Amino acid sequence: MRILVTGGARSGKSTYAEQLAQQRSQGAAVLYIATAAATDAEMEERIKLHRERRPQSWRTVESYKALGSIEFAAERVVLLDCVGFLLNNNFFEHMTDSEDISKEEADAVEEYVKQQLSDLAKCCETEGADLIIVTNEVGSGLVPATKLSRLYRDALGRINCHAAALSDKVFAMVCGIAVEIK
Repeated sequence: MRILVTGGARSGKSTYAEQLAQQRSQGAAVLYIATAAATDAEMEERIKLHRERRPQSWRTVESYKALGSIEFAAERVVLLDCVGFLLNNNFFEHMTDSEDISKEEADAVEEYVKQQLSDLAKCCETEGADLIIVTNEVGSGLVPATKLSRLYRDALGRINCHAAALSDKVFAMVCGIAVEIK
């Protein structure tokens, strides 16, 4: 089973995905792939709160690269949180200019992230593990003011379409309520 959980900021995506992982694992091991990086004190605090909320029995891998090569132990559920940071970290890693990314670089990173999700889905299928993916819905707001932000928004929108196509079920979080859309 592949499940995508999407929604806006603070909509309850991660909490719902963690509940799904807990339910689907039925006490079996869970692999949590965390893609966020602690870039400042505020992000450190967010990451700390996420860690504290997860069961200690879950194994955490902090990575935003080579997702298809992450080694499984006995995990029957894999939770990736989240695609937004996965794209963000790869965008900034591949920028040749510290303030900007070219359309070509952005396109290459987008394809890389799509491939990473496909590789992870295939790996989960091979291992017989469920996959739960968390992502951000960023296409419902205003058009961003900067080129970098527009490239990010557009890439994440297309990546989300790819992730939804890979998924058996898709949930949109609205005000903390999961709405099944696929």
